[in-house]
Amino acid sequence: MAIEYRGFQINVDTKADATDTQWLCRADIHGAEGEVREVALPCVELAFPKLKIDVLMVVSMVEHKARQSVDEWYAAQPAMA
Repeated sequence: MAIEYRGFQINVDTKADATDTQWLCRADIHGAEGEVREVALPCVELAFPKLKIDVLMVVSMVEHKARQSVDEWYAAQPAMA
């Protein structure tokens, strides 16, 4: 799944681990527009037990953390705020 947020493209990938007991979710964050086009932020990775949480909740949490990363990056760039 891919979303765009404040000029960044966030690509979220979710899969089960090798033992099929956890959800492994990763969000890659890359600049997509304008002045942030060349920016790549650190990826967000989370793992959750499959028995405790639904995959849609995992995706939602990773998307939220990725958006927070973008917001924190903008807060650290006073010229771009």
